[in-house]
Amino acid sequence: MSRGFIIFLTSLLIVLGARFSTYAPLPAEVFADCTSPVNENKLQGLWELDRINNYEAFNQALAEESGFMTTLQEYIYPFVLERSQLYRIEQCGTEVALTVNDLREWIVAKGTIEEADIQVEIEDFKTELKESFDEMMTDVKDALAIEEKPEIDKSLKFVRKADDLDLQAELTFSGEELKIFGSVNGKNFREKIFYDSGELVREIAFVDSDSGSTDFIYRRYP
Repeated sequence: MSRGFIIFLTSLLIVLGARFSTYAPLPAEVFADCTSPVNENKLQGLWELDRINNYEAFNQALAEESGFMTTLQEYIYPFVLERSQLYRIEQCGTEVALTVNDLREWIVAKGTIEEADIQVEIEDFKTELKESFDEMMTDVKDALAIEEKPEIDKSLKFVRKADDLDLQAELTFSGEELKIFGSVNGKNFREKIFYDSGELVREIAFVDSDSGSTDFIYRRYP
C-alpha cells in the first residue's frame, strides 16, 4: 500500500471511529403529538454541529482544575463533538423543547415563551404596525385598569440529562433570539441561540470567565 493510501485510510478510521464511538439514538420528539402547531421558522428543526469557535473558554470555565488533561481536552473534544453533536429545536404553541447530546449523553429540556411564534425576519411595515397597535392596547388597558395575564414560568424543565449534571436555567425569547440564563455545576452562564446566514449559532459565555464566549455553530441536518 502506498503512503498516501495509508494516510487516507487512517484519517477515515479516525473520523468514523469518533462518529460511531459517540453514537446514541436521537430521542423521540418532545412534541410528537402537538395539538397547537405553529408556523415553521428558521430556528426550528434538526441541526448538526459544524464547528466550534473558542472552545478553550468553555472548557476552562467548566474544568475542575487546570493541567495537561484540560489542555488535551481542548484539542480532542471539539474534534469529537463536531462529528457527533446534534441540536434540535421544537415548538408547540408557546412551548419550546431543546434537545442536544454531549457525546452519548442527551439533554432534553422544555420551557414556555411569551410569543406564540418565533419570528426571525427583517423588521418591516407590518412589524411597525403591530408595535403601534400593541402600544395603543397598552394605553387602553391602563385606562380601563384591565388585569394583565400572570407571568409565565420561564424555568426550563429538564426531561432528560446526566445524573451528575447539575443544570438549572430559564428560557426567554427576545427579538430574534432564544436566551438562556442559568448555571451548570455551580457555574453561571448566559446562552444566546440565533439564526445567522443559514447557520444556527449557540453563543455561550460564563459569568466569571475573562476568555470571552464560545460559539457552537450548526448547519441543517441532511
